[in-house]
Amino acid sequence: MTNRIRNGWLLVGLALLTGACSSTAINTAPVKHCSNARLHVDAYFAGGNFYQCAFDAAGNIRMDIRPEDERINPSPWYAFRLSRTEPGAVDITLDFADDRARYWPKVSYDGHHWQALPESAVSIADDQHTMTLTVPADRPITWIAAQELLTAEWYQQWFRELGAHPGVEIKLLGSSALGRPLHLAITPQRPEFVVLLGRQHPPEITGALAMRPFVQTLMADTELANAFRDRFQLAIAPFMNPDGVTLGHWRHNINGVDLNRDWGTFTQPETASFAAQLQQLIAAGGQPAFMLDFHSTNRSLFYTQLAEDFPGQSDFATMWLDRSRARMPDYEFSHEARARSTQGNTKNWYFGTYGIPAITYEVGDEVARDAIARSSVVFAEEFMRLMLESPTGY
Repeated sequence: MTNRIRNGWLLVGLALLTGACSSTAINTAPVKHCSNARLHVDAYFAGGNFYQCAFDAAGNIRMDIRPEDERINPSPWYAFRLSRTEPGAVDITLDFADDRARYWPKVSYDGHHWQALPESAVSIADDQHTMTLTVPADRPITWIAAQELLTAEWYQQWFRELGAHPGVEIKLLGSSALGRPLHLAITPQRPEFVVLLGRQHPPEITGALAMRPFVQTLMADTELANAFRDRFQLAIAPFMNPDGVTLGHWRHNINGVDLNRDWGTFTQPETASFAAQLQQLIAAGGQPAFMLDFHSTNRSLFYTQLAEDFPGQSDFATMWLDRSRARMPDYEFSHEARARSTQGNTKNWYFGTYGIPAITYEVGDEVARDAIARSSVVFAEEFMRLMLESPTGY
């Protein structure tokens, strides 16, 4: 069972992402720490989260993993820190209640550099409701998390990198519901602009790991990228849900709202702030040309419009993805064209409002990190080439 889950978690399937979850009431007072004589466990750091934990008589740990809200997409995030006063391995059993394990556990000894726990250290129940980790105790501090921790510090460094490019402005759009800053990187004004969004859903780390090299490729000092930026302005908001990320949420912002269902209604400060910026770009004479929204799921795929949604025009999505696939035939992904629905996500709203291609760029949870980086460069290069070929930008 472990091997099959480790290699992409495919047995969980789409039902894991869309199925109903528990209706059990969530305790309003989680206790995110526990201790014994030799070990302290806590989640008091950016991105840290579990519900509660306890030691048994043998010194092993049982940890409850619960969502921030009762009805939620089952993306069971966990992140905790072990602080030791003496050596010794420890078994930690994660209990997901009515949800199932989704993420293969990662380990870090400095909070920044991560690796997957080996298969020999992970045991997953047949029903996937519990997962037991055997963690060696050879370091004084060990971080365990569902995915790498990419929190505000990581994004601050990225914004500094973006701001070092000539002509790039880092704008403060507003504040999150808890008052955290919402930033936008924007390139010089052009007649058409491209929107790039990320991290609406806190646990979706592989989407962030794809977005950064994708953006770096668009911002590179190459003939292709320079020609692309000469024609298109970029509006880049990679950190849309800073509260959810910092608090280790599975899906929502602090108000219990899925930000990728709030486009059009704009009830939340995070989406409303970006919508106001869009209106400013349009008022200044800019025309929306394209939207890409980066996410993660159990496999890599692209949600796009149907070809017939753009009568008389080329099928941009199919051409883009086919060209990219030809350059990297070993990178597995699917193209899933969908008719527009009433769901208030970015893909539906941008297409419905502006009539432009709006694509959800999904990366598999356990795709090799070097493969994510390499594929993102290819996708970005072919995106720019195809955008430049069209007289209307798409």
